[in-house]
Parts: sequence; structure tokens; C-alpha cells
Amino acid sequence: MLNADNGQWFVLTSKPREEQRAYDNLTMQGYEVFLPKIAQVTKINNRNQIVQKSLFPNYLFIHLDKQVADFNAIRSTRGVGSFVRFGLNHATIDYGIINAIKKRIGCEKQDKTLVELIEYCQGDAVELTEGSFEGLIAIYQAKSGLERSLLMVRMLGQERQVIVKNKKFEKVVR
Repeated sequence: MLNADNGQWFVLTSKPREEQRAYDNLTMQGYEVFLPKIAQVTKINNRNQIVQKSLFPNYLFIHLDKQVADFNAIRSTRGVGSFVRFGLNHATIDYGIINAIKKRIGCEKQDKTLVELIEYCQGDAVELTEGSFEGLIAIYQAKSGLERSLLMVRMLGQERQVIVKNKKFEKVVR
């Protein structure tokens, strides 16, 4: 394992949707690799499910000593696209930034429940899924009792507040 004195963090791109493959192959070769992931709600088969997604899609970070690293071997690893470059120089990331990302991800609860991830906050975009407003995008305002919420809906050029049952809308998944 390298320390701050004899290496730097470099930025790698992966082939499309192959961040995990690149990560797995590089770690099997003994490299220190960082692939930050976060829990997100995604619709799969018309149901909300929790999945771990890359914080920076198609990017990962590798810790190397530039003097002894075999950049060609790393580039030819399955799943790896190439090194990010600025002109002739490889892109590097400061240790402080990597540590801040690790700390931030480490502080977040990784085993969040679906309920925790779909909690609504004022200003969240939601999509109405049932009733006469089905398909409209609204802005969540506040709870209105245990089973309903107050939403701001834009119709015919005007904004209106409507009270909707919680099961009739979902957070917009981006």
C-alpha cells in the first residue's frame, strides 16, 4: 500500500457502465483503487428499489507512484477506458479531496431503507401516478396529516396547491 509520500491519486475513466469491472480487476492486481458509491432509489420493473450507484459515473481513482507505475498495463485492464489527461499531464486529485469524499460517504448510512430514501422534503419534485393529475410533475410542500401531502401543481399557467394521498405520487428519480 502506498502512502502520501510516494504516490498520487490519478483519475481513470472506465468503459461505459463498467466502473465496477475496472475496480475489481485493478484491485485484483494489487492497486489501491477508490470507486465512491451512494445508495439511490431506482425504478426496476415499475417498483422502487435501492441500488448502489457510482457517485461519478464512468470515473474511478487509483493511487500510484508515477515513477514505478506501469500506465500501459493499467490502461489495458478490462473495464478501464484511459487516464484523464490535461494536455500531456495526467489528471491528479489532491489527497484532501479524496479523504473528504471518503469521509462523506463513510458518514452516510449505507444500509438505508427505501422509506428513508424516499422521504420528502419541501421543494422536492414529485410525479403524480394516479387520478386526474396522473403524469404531472409537482413540487412537494408539506405533510397534510398521516396519509396526505400538500403539493404545488402548475396547470394552465397557474400554480395551485392540492392535497394528494401519499400513495398517489412518487419522488422524481433522476
